[in-house]
Amino acid sequence: MEKTIYVNRPASRTWNRLGVNEAAVRWDTDAETLLSNERFTAVSGKNAPLRIEAADGGAAYGRRVYTVTAEAGAELTVFEVCTAAQPLAAELRLTAAEGAHLRVVQLLNPAQGAVLRHELSAQLAEHAKLDLISLQLGDGAVYADHQISLAGDGAALRADLGYLARRSDTADIDLTVEQLGKSTVSEIHASGALMERAKKVFRGTIDFKRGSAGSVGSENETVLLLGEDAENKTVPVILCAEENVEGSHGATIGELDADTLFYFASRGIDRAAAEAILARAAVERLARMAEDEAFSARALGALAQVLCTKEERE
Repeated sequence: MEKTIYVNRPASRTWNRLGVNEAAVRWDTDAETLLSNERFTAVSGKNAPLRIEAADGGAAYGRRVYTVTAEAGAELTVFEVCTAAQPLAAELRLTAAEGAHLRVVQLLNPAQGAVLRHELSAQLAEHAKLDLISLQLGDGAVYADHQISLAGDGAALRADLGYLARRSDTADIDLTVEQLGKSTVSEIHASGALMERAKKVFRGTIDFKRGSAGSVGSENETVLLLGEDAENKTVPVILCAEENVEGSHGATIGELDADTLFYFASRGIDRAAAEAILARAAVERLARMAEDEAFSARALGALAQVLCTKEERE
């Protein structure tokens, strides 16, 4: 039986009236089935790309777990595609040993009306690096929870997150970075577009722990509102228990203004087409950052499907 569960809880709570302290999801925990539990190891040196396809397999409330361990000095790119027509939970667990470099490129793409929950956790040792490119597209609800621990001195994270939501879709994102080691670096960039009645929450938390002296963290988000009923909540947070650190955050939230509409109209482009162009631009750049033809084609195809009209679908 379905019940309400709470996910994407931030590291630090704020006023309950803002509605950002967690996300409420209808889920049947008793019916949840473990569909796969796979483990992969990257050895020292450059490894061949790892490709993960996480689908519901026709089962409602399925769960897939993937564990990736990078040995010292390993280099590995993980391409992860999550698709779901039924409620699906997927989990990617990452461990990077000293000097390892992990690159994760993911597409979270539920079908219309589906719920996709994704959890990513990463533990980075000394001078390990994680580059994360994450695209949230689709016609359903996506709840993405990223928990990154920069445990070793000199560990580094760069995260580029992109999303597009329309109709009454939900995009709920939590990204928490714990900076524990000395001279760690975190850099978070989020961008996306909301159309029609879409709802989005982005919680970005940089947490400087005691002992993280010399560390630097920054986060920035750019949001394009393309629907009068679209709802955006941006929650940047910096927590600090160490003196000698540097943290910054910012957000830019904009709408399609009259001057921009006039520019498009003067070139024979109506409002609907203009919105589609701008929405595409907000996330297309990230799809191409994958530097992989197969993944880029998959992501751009999903983007085109999200943007197409009801008549085009039929």
